[in-house]
Amino acid sequence: MAELLDLDPATLADGARLADGLGLDSLAMMSLLTWMETCGVTIGTDRGWPASVGEVLSLIEKAAVPGLAIRVAGGHDLGLAGPADVPPPRLPSSPLAPVLSSTTFRLTPIEQHDLDFLYTLAAQAETSFRWRYRGAPPPPERFAAELWTQVLVQYVARRTEDNQPVGHVVAYGADPSLHHAYVGAVFQPQHTGTGLAAQVVALFVRYLFHTFPLRTLYLEIPGCNWPQLQSGEGRLFRVEGVLRDHDYYAGRHWDQYLCAIYPDQTRTDPR
Repeated sequence: MAELLDLDPATLADGARLADGLGLDSLAMMSLLTWMETCGVTIGTDRGWPASVGEVLSLIEKAAVPGLAIRVAGGHDLGLAGPADVPPPRLPSSPLAPVLSSTTFRLTPIEQHDLDFLYTLAAQAETSFRWRYRGAPPPPERFAAELWTQVLVQYVARRTEDNQPVGHVVAYGADPSLHHAYVGAVFQPQHTGTGLAAQVVALFVRYLFHTFPLRTLYLEIPGCNWPQLQSGEGRLFRVEGVLRDHDYYAGRHWDQYLCAIYPDQTRTDPR
C-alpha cells in the first residue's frame, strides 16, 4: 500500500485518515480503489467509502475470507459487500468491442429523459462552477439545443446496481486532422474525491483511444480543481501548459492547467 501511494510506511497506521490525514486526492483514491478491487473488494456507491487505512485493510481481509464479518474500533460495522455479493460487470461479447462498464458504473448514450438530470448537474451550486457554464447555466431550452455543440461523443454514467444517473462524460473540440480531442466530466458531489468518478473517466479515456484514431486527449483543469487531480501529474497525464490567472471563481483568479493524456498512459494496473 505504501508503494502504491508513494508514502512512507510509517505514515500508514490503522487510524490514519485517507483524505484529511494522508491527503489523498481523487486520483490517488482511484489507484487505491483499483488496487482494492484486484484484492477482491467491491465498493458500493452508497455504502460509504472507507475513511482510514485500517478500514481499507479490513476490507481486504474480509474479501480474502468470504463470510467474515469485520467491525472496526468503536463498533462501526463497515457493511460493505464482498466480491460474491455483487455481480461482475457485463463484458462485451466481442473482444473488439469497447468496455463501457465497471463493477460500479456503466456508460450509456444520452436519452431524452436524461436531459433534466444533465441540466440539474450543470446548474446546481455544488457542480456548476466546475462545468461548462461556470456558474451561469442557460435556460433549459438553450441547454438542450447546445448539448451536442462541438461534441465528439458523450455518455451518462449510471450506477450498475439500479441504473440511476450519477455523472456525465464528454469528448469535445475534436480535430480529426491533428488527432486530438478534449475530455470533460462532472459527477454528483457525493462521488467527488472517492476515486469512483475518476475510475469512470479512466474507463471513458480508454474507450476514446480504442474507438477513435486519437493521439492525444487534453484536460482543461481550473486551478480550483487542481488539488483533486495533481497526484496524476507525470504518471496519468502530462502538464503541457499553465494559463496564469485564466479563470475567475470565488472572488479570485485561478490558473488553468492544460494536461495531455497519451495512449501509453491508459494502462489498467493500480498505479
